[in-house]
Order: sequence, then structure tokens, then C-alpha cells
Amino acid sequence: MKKIFLAIICLSILAFSAQARKVTGKVSCDGKGLSSVIVTDGESFTQTKGNGRFRFEIADSAEFVYIITPAGYSADWSKGSPEFYQKAEGQDFFSFELTKFGDPNGKYNIIAVGDPQTKTDANFDEFAEEPLDDICQTVKELDGLTIGVALGDICYDVFPHQLKWKKEIVRTQVPFYPSIGNHDHDRAFKNDKQSPHMYKANFGPENYAFFIGKDLVIVLDNIIYHSRSSYEEGYTEEIIEWVGGLMEYIPENAEIYVVQHSPANGRWPRKITDFIPTKWKMVTNYEKLIDLLDDHTVTFLSGHNHINGILEYAPGVTEHNVAAICGTWWETYYCTDGTPRGYKVFTKEDGKLSWYYKSVGKDKDFQYEVYKPGMTKNNPDCVVLNVWDYDSEWKLEWFEDGKAMGQMKQVLDFSPNHAAELDAVYAGTGSEPSPHKLTSVAIHYFAAKPSEGTKEIKIVITNRFGKSWTETVQL
Repeated sequence: MKKIFLAIICLSILAFSAQARKVTGKVSCDGKGLSSVIVTDGESFTQTKGNGRFRFEIADSAEFVYIITPAGYSADWSKGSPEFYQKAEGQDFFSFELTKFGDPNGKYNIIAVGDPQTKTDANFDEFAEEPLDDICQTVKELDGLTIGVALGDICYDVFPHQLKWKKEIVRTQVPFYPSIGNHDHDRAFKNDKQSPHMYKANFGPENYAFFIGKDLVIVLDNIIYHSRSSYEEGYTEEIIEWVGGLMEYIPENAEIYVVQHSPANGRWPRKITDFIPTKWKMVTNYEKLIDLLDDHTVTFLSGHNHINGILEYAPGVTEHNVAAICGTWWETYYCTDGTPRGYKVFTKEDGKLSWYYKSVGKDKDFQYEVYKPGMTKNNPDCVVLNVWDYDSEWKLEWFEDGKAMGQMKQVLDFSPNHAAELDAVYAGTGSEPSPHKLTSVAIHYFAAKPSEGTKEIKIVITNRFGKSWTETVQL
């Protein structure tokens, strides 16, 4: 029996050996080796030595060998997205040449773009004009280190558009890091292993990370794909294991950004009461992921919903669900919740994170809209305020003929602007918009009901960073 047991162990060792191979490589900048750079094959990890060299065993099934780009450096992004990876097949030596990029201890900016989701060439041409021009202008106005992240659905099942994205996004003159969405999976394959093949061919690994300043950005594929109409939102056990291995190398003081397509909350609030945590439905393996990130400040950046919102899941754990830059699938300027077509800009300076939503074609102060009584569906007798990037730290005070009336009441309502746009698009066509394109109720609306005879309503709007705006409505 003992001999049989030993034989089984020997066979297991041989089987493991057959499934892995030893590789070597070097990470350098200007020909000089860089030490302590994290290297992975998507399963296991190692770090470079003082001379920039590394050696480890990779799985035979590994598709890529890639690095966690260190602070102050960037991989080549001249082809549209950073090439921090190399295909594993057919190589035993991997050489990564980085360039210096920004002050690792200074100010930085992240531009988050959700759901370009171009389906036709006309869609893509529209993206490449005003929206992309707007992003380019924002980059010019920012100081400090700037990068971009794409929050998935880079295309709408039309994979040549991924290559067009890479070609055009270079115009921003900053590295833009992609993430995979459900429409970036190939619907010809009804499994999670094969369906990302075009994304991987065009962008590399679905799960990767890089440092920005002293902080870490982790990009994850949180679409567990079965078919176009059947997929789970969450993290596979393989992803959880990979993140766990990665976190062994991450300093405790690093803040973490998790960039992904679908929000971590699979039931994004559609009602006021949905703010109650017991109403939330966190995606598969969320708890396992957040346990691995324990003791770090965590900021999730996501898209997918085509609406805008901010939720705090726990102290130090916040999600920004960013509205779609395509509006309502390139048919309207507004998203279904009344958020204008746009993107989000985050800035970290002196240890503090700030942000604002940037509407395409509008000044950065365009953060809200005010509707007179009779304009909104659910609150026709009220002055209604739409603050699409609202969170609990905003103050929305109103005054009735100069008398302070306190905070405006949070309500559910619909965007009259989106409804009007959608009606105009489909007028005379004989067709109706798909249900997912209809104007949707949203929770970032606030109402003030004037008393009879009121002549003027004044609203003072103050965001969490102390920026204020004043609006006056004559009745």
C-alpha cells in the first residue's frame, strides 16, 4: 500500500511538471533593469531581482506573461493601449522595456469612460468626433499624470471596432487601459473561456493591474459569460485566486481602484428604499474579493447600466457607476436616467480623491438641470432638480420668495429631456424604442413644492467638495 501511495505522489509530481515550464525574462527602462516589478502568468507571481531579471514557472495553459507596471513607468501605448504583456506560447524569455511616465509621488488623474458600445460605423464616427474631441480637450486642461480607463463594452459585438478604438484613442495622448464588457465577448461561443478571444487578441489579458502614484488599479473581467443573453455578473474562483496572489505584493497604504464593466451591486438602486443595504444584491464572489482588499480604501469604477450613480458599500468602499458615453445607444444625448452623455474625471492630490462628471460638449460646471412645475412626470406640481452625480454629501437647499425651506426632497422621477429626445427619434418611423431604451426612473431627482402664490424659488446646490451653484426659477 505504501508503495502504491508513493507511486501516486510521483505520478502527481510528473503530471504537474508536465503542466508547467520554466521561463526567464527582464524588465528594464533605458536599458537598466528595474527591481521589484511584479510578474505574472495570470496564475502565479514572481518579482524581478535587482538587475531586473526574473525566473518562474508558468502554466502550460498560460496565454500571457505580463507585468504589473510600477509607479512612474508605462508600457508602450503607441498602438492604442499599453502593451504590458506578451504571448506566452513559443517563448521562454520575455523582455519588457518601459518608459518613465509621471511623478510616482505626485498628483494624478483618471478619466473613466463607460460603454462606447459602437455597433455601426456611423456610431463609431460619432464617437470619434465630439465625444473623443471632448476627452482630448479635458486631457489638455488637466495637470499632473493622466491616464484613461475604458469600463467595458468598447464595442457592441462588432470586434473590428476594438481595433478602431485603439487607433483613435491614441489622440488623447495618454495611455488608455481597457476592460472587457459583455458585448466584448464573442457570442459565437457559449462559454467563458473562448468568448473573450477577440478581446485578448486586441488588448491582452482580461485581468491585470498597474500602479498609479502610490495606488493600484486592478482591472477585472466580472462578466461570467454563457451566451449573449445569459451571463453572471461577478468573479470566478480563478480571478479570486489571482487577486489573492497579487495582494501579497501590495503595500498596505496603497489605495485600490477596481475597474470593471458591471457594478459590484447587481441590483443598482431604482427606488429610494433601495439605498438600504439589505436590498442590495452583490455580485458573485463579491465578499471574497472585498475580503482580499481588506484594510485598503477601495473605489470601484464600472459602467454597464448606462446610468450614473455613487454608492458607499462600507466605510472606505465606494462605487462610481459611470453613465454611458454613447447616451442611449447613440440615439439620444441623454442616458435613460437623464444623465447627459459623458465620462468621469478623478483626481488624487495630497492624498485626497476628488471627482466630477464631464458632459460631452458642456462646461465642467454643467452638473445638474432644473425643471419648472409641469415638466416632470412624477412631480408635476414641483420644481425638480436633477443632480446626476449626487451622493449623500451634496447639499440641496431651497428658498421660497427668500425664505429658507431646508433641503429639497429626494424623489423618483423621469427626465423630460430624454423623453423628448426619444420621441423625436421615433416620431413618424412606425416603430417603438426597445424597452431598455425607454426613459427610466432615477433616484438623483429632488423636488421643492412651492406654496400657492409663490413667485420665486431659489436653489443653492453644493457638492461634497464645497463647489456651489445657485439657480433661480420664476413661477
